[in-house]
Amino acid sequence: MRIRQHAGNVDINITDARLLRNLKEAQKLLNMQVVADCDPLIPFQQGALRNSVNYPQGIYGGEIEYNTPYAHYMYEGEIYGPNIPIRDGAGNITGWYSPPNKRPTGRPLTYHTPGTGDHWFEKAKEQHKREWINLVKRIVGKE
Repeated sequence: MRIRQHAGNVDINITDARLLRNLKEAQKLLNMQVVADCDPLIPFQQGALRNSVNYPQGIYGGEIEYNTPYAHYMYEGEIYGPNIPIRDGAGNITGWYSPPNKRPTGRPLTYHTPGTGDHWFEKAKEQHKREWINLVKRIVGKE
């Protein structure tokens, strides 16, 4: 957007280019900070979930997702089923099969890494919201 105005002996020329550039940069830095602040709260076994972060709209977009087949279940913190045991010839359970249409069972998941658990974004937001707001204000207000 560009505004050009002439008032008396003064030419006024206003553009929003700097503001738009700063907003774009602020979104990128906010995305990166949110991921960093969520990281210690995300369940960890081998690191696949933490390493699966993705930006569906690109780094300048406003969405962050974790792209593993089990990310949703870990985030919700609830066991989904049915989970049907796979047995060997002797009747021992060797694994589990879940059909494509799973439903929540009402049983909570157990997380083994201390400090991790479900709804990690909400927990990170509760802890870091003020810092995130200050980050955006600082970047948007830059010259």
